Amino acid sequence: MTAQLVETAGPDLVRVDLGWWKCAGYDLVQVVSPRTTLGTAWIVWHGDHVLYTTDTLPHAGGWVADHLIGGETR
Repeated sequence: MTAQLVETAGPDLVRVDLGWWKCAGYDLVQVVSPRTTLGTAWIVWHGDHVLYTTDTLPHAGGWVADHLIGGETR
């Protein structure tokens, strides 16, 4: 299988497998979630730790980008 690369304004997203992307050392994994409108959720993992959950891949990638530059402005 060939990895798919998506260039964004922040760190690049690299597709590892269906529903699994990597971004700057973080794993973004799509899971089934009956609580969301789309029926799936995205979880941001780093090592053994769940750091963030959201409804879409762009939001998950955006969270990683914000996290890498020190979080949101206050």
